[in-house]
Order: sequence, then C-alpha cells, then structure tokens
Amino acid sequence: MNWGRLLLVIGSLQFIIAMHVAEQLYPGYNPLHNYISDLGALRAPTSTLFNTSVLLLGLLGLAAAYLLRAELGRLGAALLAVAAVGAVGVGIFPEDYGAPHGISALVTFLFGGIAVIIMGARRGGVYKPLGIAVGVTALAALALFVPRIQTPLGIGGVERLIAYPILIFFILYGLSGKKAG
Repeated sequence: MNWGRLLLVIGSLQFIIAMHVAEQLYPGYNPLHNYISDLGALRAPTSTLFNTSVLLLGLLGLAAAYLLRAELGRLGAALLAVAAVGAVGVGIFPEDYGAPHGISALVTFLFGGIAVIIMGARRGGVYKPLGIAVGVTALAALALFVPRIQTPLGIGGVERLIAYPILIFFILYGLSGKKAG
C-alpha cells in the first residue's frame, strides 16, 4: 500500500463529497453562480463543514507530497505541497478575509494545475497526456476565472472547471498501481 497515494485519494474524495453536501445544505446556493468558497463564508450555514474539509484536503495533500517525494521528484512534490498549502490557507481564511483568501485560492488553483502536468509527465504512460489535458483545462479555466470573463457556465461553473479536473486527476493518480516504467 502506498500511503502517499492513499492520502491524495482520501483528501480529494472527502472534499468533493463535503462540497456536494454543503451545496445541498446551503439554501439558494447555485453551483453555476456562486463561488465554491461561498460555502465556507463565515455567514454560511455550511462554513464549518466546508472549511474543515478544505483544511483536511490541504493537510492530507501536504502529507502526500512528503510521502510521494521520491516518486514525484523535487518539482512535482514541491508543486503539490504549495497547492496543498494554498488549500490550508483557504480553510484558515474563508472568503470573508479578502486578500488572504484570494491569494490562497489562486495558489491552490495555479500550483494544482501545474502539479498535475508535472505529475502526469513524470508518471508516464496514460498519465502523461491525461495530466497535460487536465492541467491545461484547469489553467485555461483559471485564465477565464481571474478576470471574471463571463461564460454560459457562470463564475461557479468556471471555478469548477479548475477544481474538478485537478481533484479527479489526484484520485486517478492515487488509485494507480506501481510507477510506470
């Protein structure tokens, strides 16, 4: 059993599940029009669930980066760790905190998108094109998200085009077998 990969899977899955539960518990929440972090705002009825979950995502991501450092290489482990630190920041500084939250979210999204590209390239096999496709998708969505470019998906939909590909890649990577040759 590879503990680093297992932590990557657990962290990602628990966050996806907690986010979906929080979306259902938050009256009037619309995933296309609300930011993901609206779920963690101090005024939100789901703030404890969301902020605990994103904090756990970050802490498990940090542990995974440490445990996978030989497999991911210095660059891959560092990128994963920086993205994880950003997630911890999102959990500590809900959106009500303004700049600290925004910076933490940007760090998570940017370094998460780059991390999956590097992780996929290092892993090889099907993970190389998958990591590139997922990373480019997340980074392209981030390029639309930062300047708040309007799309039919709404700001919440665009934000999910950043988060979900990264989280899904982490789950697939974590469930993979031994390192490809």
